Amino acid sequence: MEPLQYTSLVSMFFATCSRDDFGGWYKRTDGQWLHYSRDFLRDSAIYLSIALNNRGLKPHDSVSIIAPSSPEWFIADIATQINHAQVAPLFPNISSENFTFQCDDSGAQILFVNTIAELDEPLHKFLPRFKLIICINPASELPENGIYWNNLIDEGKELAESNRYFSWVDDQIQSIRPDDLFSIIYTSGSLGSPKGVDLSQRNMLAQIQNLVELFPLNSEEDVCLTILPVAHILERMAVYFYMLNGVRIYFGDTPKNVATMLTEVHPTVMIVVPRILERLYESMTMIGDKAKGFKRLVIQNAVKLAKISEPGKGRSLMQRIYDRLVYRKMRDALGGKFKLIVSGSCALNKSILRFLLNIGLPVYEGYGMTECSPVVSANCPKVSKAGTIGKPLSQLEVKIGDNSEIWVKGDSVFVGYHNDPVTNKRVFTEDGFFKTGDQGFFDSDDFLNFTGRIKELLKTSTGKYVCPSPIELEISRHPVIEQALVIANNRKFASAVVWLNPEGARRLLKFQKEEFSVERAMQSERVREAINRHITRVNKKLNHWEQIRKWTLVGDELTVESGLLTPTLKIRRKVAEEVYSQQIEAMYL
Repeated sequence: MEPLQYTSLVSMFFATCSRDDFGGWYKRTDGQWLHYSRDFLRDSAIYLSIALNNRGLKPHDSVSIIAPSSPEWFIADIATQINHAQVAPLFPNISSENFTFQCDDSGAQILFVNTIAELDEPLHKFLPRFKLIICINPASELPENGIYWNNLIDEGKELAESNRYFSWVDDQIQSIRPDDLFSIIYTSGSLGSPKGVDLSQRNMLAQIQNLVELFPLNSEEDVCLTILPVAHILERMAVYFYMLNGVRIYFGDTPKNVATMLTEVHPTVMIVVPRILERLYESMTMIGDKAKGFKRLVIQNAVKLAKISEPGKGRSLMQRIYDRLVYRKMRDALGGKFKLIVSGSCALNKSILRFLLNIGLPVYEGYGMTECSPVVSANCPKVSKAGTIGKPLSQLEVKIGDNSEIWVKGDSVFVGYHNDPVTNKRVFTEDGFFKTGDQGFFDSDDFLNFTGRIKELLKTSTGKYVCPSPIELEISRHPVIEQALVIANNRKFASAVVWLNPEGARRLLKFQKEEFSVERAMQSERVREAINRHITRVNKKLNHWEQIRKWTLVGDELTVESGLLTPTLKIRRKVAEEVYSQQIEAMYL
């Protein structure tokens, strides 16, 4: 790989703040977009770093942040790195068990929060364990060991004028090395306890520098909307990538307002998880339900054609007509300026991807994991193949190892799990490849394809293996189904827990919104028959031991707050199996 452009993310941040073409950042608060100028960002990072040092933050210490994505989040991240310390992010709605484990494992003594009230009540009793708690929002309750963000910034500003700190910041920045620890990021633990992933400055710098050739951005033209939690490495890396390119970044308030924010910001670039695209797909395909007469027929036919046409084969006459009449309006409802939508975290429903591509949205799927900073491969505007997870980044060596496992080696692959030498020895090959635990293959065009998680392989009581991920994805393709969870481990046959998609069920039953309820849909024979027909079709594609013999329908909403979803909106298999244990056991009586 070519030499690193910067020796640290901090030096990159300050270089960006010095660019005349850098328009600063924005944050949505109470429906308004607040502007953070480049001078404000630079000065705030300097003052906060000095104040943290004065408060006792030492090299190699850990700082935790449990707050929504915002400019303050990254100012805190940069200020921590200036002190040669590292951030160990915490997700909102984290369990008490994981909260204590991660804080103890990382040794975090300083905590940033937006407000104390936003923390789950069970976490409040653990707050005295910190030496210092910084409340970003001045309206927050202040604990005894707390200080408000603005007051800490003012404290740093006063200290900045003293002789002690006159050249301290420059010395600190110059002495950060590429192999210094950047962050400890704990995996979401969808299959068990979280593990701390140690990422270095080099890991992140190599990652974002390598992505420039795949996704070139223009500081004067491009606008980036961030709506995912930056506690997750994908969105955090994305913000640093935007930072490297000097583009404007808009920090949204909540994904629930994404439709409104798209029309306010008109972004050209956005990182998403499949669940967000699924919601946008539902809203766009609902347009025809509200229309009447000939207009309704046109929209419904346009939607149908977009669902079945093969992307990238050239547009037919009808597609060009529908683009003028329907698809362009759909794109305009999403801001109308997208040139790049990257979907990560897990596979996107193939039918939805086909629809989005056919209406002219530039959606590109990729693959990665926290341990790889996180991108391993990606489709991009220059080289893309729908249905695959793209080609590996040029600075990475990727090969298929034992049991079809994807092995990765390169500058953006992590240095190891925090305080876990036993696991570190197991997950690396003798020649330095990281064993991802994912299965895949390269096709004839050298595109990487994902087939499932090795750890998620389920073994029936008859000794047959079932890979649940592709089966769950196929089941979830039906509009009445929100998600599916395949059950087979130590069972005599495969079954599935199926979550109802309320909007899809309402449309199937042709109810008006005021007439519809989840309870009515759960009792509907028409809904159950539709699901049964769909699962029968899915079974025809499977080996007989993989086929879903029984299924149970649940109407609960899948949320991060319920503990059923990880922060990246993937089902927590172990939790779901415990919550629905009675329904699962009933299928095997």
